[in-house]
Amino acid sequence: MNKADAARLVAIVVTAYPNYDKFRDEQAVTATVNLWASMFATDDGRIVALALNKHIATSKWPPSVAELREIMLEIQRPDLIPPDKAWAAVSDLLHTVGEYNHGDLQHQLPPLVARAVETIGWGNLWEMHRSYCVGGKPGMDRVAFVQQYGPMYEREKQRAMTPEGITAQIDRASAALPDKGQKLLETREQDRREYDERMNRIWYRGLEQALETAERPQLEAGEGDNTE
Repeated sequence: MNKADAARLVAIVVTAYPNYDKFRDEQAVTATVNLWASMFATDDGRIVALALNKHIATSKWPPSVAELREIMLEIQRPDLIPPDKAWAAVSDLLHTVGEYNHGDLQHQLPPLVARAVETIGWGNLWEMHRSYCVGGKPGMDRVAFVQQYGPMYEREKQRAMTPEGITAQIDRASAALPDKGQKLLETREQDRREYDERMNRIWYRGLEQALETAERPQLEAGEGDNTE
């Protein structure tokens, strides 16, 4: 979005909020145009305009840059699920799949939600989920998930809301500093995924062998009947 686009959008804001005293100052309006041109420089002006229209329709007060970027996030990152909706998806999966979930969580849940569940451990989450049936405190599964997922969601949300140019500058600054363990964290996550894949392959192989063993006597009995 260029400065001309920013000026058009700010003009819409001035029209939509005629009683906002700040917009009666020409210097303040010019400063707002310059700020928006900078903060939305790498964004699609149509997305910014759409976010602005939603804000105008739902708020009595002019938008801040952060408020617009939050609405833009809803439009551009549908995979970034708020904690309440994320828990609803996990709760549904607990009810439908049950304890022995050997499916790939990355294919059952949005990526960040799946990562939170992996960190807790499906078995641990299931035990908390069923504990209320045996006298445990209800809702502990939800508490554990929200405590794990909430900070992960906020970190990803903050990064996604930050303009690309600022994010690139931060990344370059971080890369210039000595590594403080970030690569180790990435390695641990990759090792975890590879381990889970190996365990799933072993489980499925064992299941196939068990099914083959169970079917073999039936096949042999059928062959015997045909011989007679």
